[in-house]
Amino acid sequence: MVRARRRVHLSIVVFLMMLMGGCASTFERPAAFNDIALRERAETVAGDGIRVSAAIPGWEESRNIFGIDLDKEGIQPLWLEIENNTDRQIRFLPTGLDSEYFSPLEASFGFHKSFSDDFNARIDEHIEKLGFRYLINPHSTSSGFVFTNKDEVSKVVTVDLLGRKWSKAFTLFVPVPDRPIADDYYEGVVKMITSSDLVDVDDESRLRELLEQLPCCTSSNEGVQGEPLNIVVIGQLQDLLPAFGRRNFRYTSVVPQYLFQRPQDFSSRKRDRWVTAQPHVLRGWLTTIRFRGMPVWIGQVSTPLGGRFARETDDAAGVLIDPDVDEARNDLIQDLIYSQYLTKLGFVKGVGRVMVSNQRQTPSGGGYHTDGLRAVLIFEQRPVSLSQIGFFEWERLVDHYRQQLDSIESHETIRR
Repeated sequence: MVRARRRVHLSIVVFLMMLMGGCASTFERPAAFNDIALRERAETVAGDGIRVSAAIPGWEESRNIFGIDLDKEGIQPLWLEIENNTDRQIRFLPTGLDSEYFSPLEASFGFHKSFSDDFNARIDEHIEKLGFRYLINPHSTSSGFVFTNKDEVSKVVTVDLLGRKWSKAFTLFVPVPDRPIADDYYEGVVKMITSSDLVDVDDESRLRELLEQLPCCTSSNEGVQGEPLNIVVIGQLQDLLPAFGRRNFRYTSVVPQYLFQRPQDFSSRKRDRWVTAQPHVLRGWLTTIRFRGMPVWIGQVSTPLGGRFARETDDAAGVLIDPDVDEARNDLIQDLIYSQYLTKLGFVKGVGRVMVSNQRQTPSGGGYHTDGLRAVLIFEQRPVSLSQIGFFEWERLVDHYRQQLDSIESHETIRR
């Protein structure tokens, strides 16, 4: 009983000490924020009487501005300035930039302390004061921070603006300080193919021929045939990156696969910091084809076997793919439709039909079956509703599904 009382007394003392310590703690507000350094290196675009500038502070710079380590919570502050030289009032829509962005008070709440009302009130006030005001009046300028989820490489910043009977979208590529990929990476990828190698076509029939002549599959570094190339993406980078970014795809380092004697030019997956995302892995390569001046990319999309329940790895090493690669392709199409940047789609012949009963093996030890088609998607940076999406009159997906269903039924009959 004596020992029990001592434990209770000790617990009360510890609690009171924590309470007193919490009440005594205060938030040391940093010096007044000066945006000169961010403004000097900001990326800027302008048009229709609007100017948009954006920059990302480095880790130490962020600590000095906010007085807390936002990076620890996966929060990346983006400094944004919008100058409105029009006669209309406009509103910035942060969801277009990051569908899972943080409000200022949400960002500060992660650093609250128990029994420290004064500390919490001070930090809330400081962070909220630095936040961006979404409403921009005519002939005025608004600047501040939008609290986004962390990107490891250059951030694709899509600024959607809305006014009365008016809307406008701007896209900027904003470098993330101290990250491994160069600021001009995306531009460098496009420039790596010389003008003498380019094949520029305007005719859809000729485009179809060229796409069907592209290699069927990726390969390993040793030249062993790998997964089928099942998607073609056409568009300028300033249109493609926002389309994928709107659907929460982000750059991700994955195990290299090879095409045109080089590893993938980019790789991407959906971000899954807060909610488990669809785990599709997308790899892409720039081709020498240009369609009406737009770059043409060919890619491979697949899903780890087990989907969201697959064993997690940092780079997808050692994970077998789901053999139904068409499911990943079709799901990616549906996803990108909702980006509202997809203007036209269709299908061309690719690897050719691979039966369920006779799956083709990959270097990783897995296998796949497919209807043999590769999807072709064209993007432009303008709002496109589902009813406005055009279609190439090429291969019909429904015919291939019917053939595949017949194949499955025949396979089941043989098994019986």
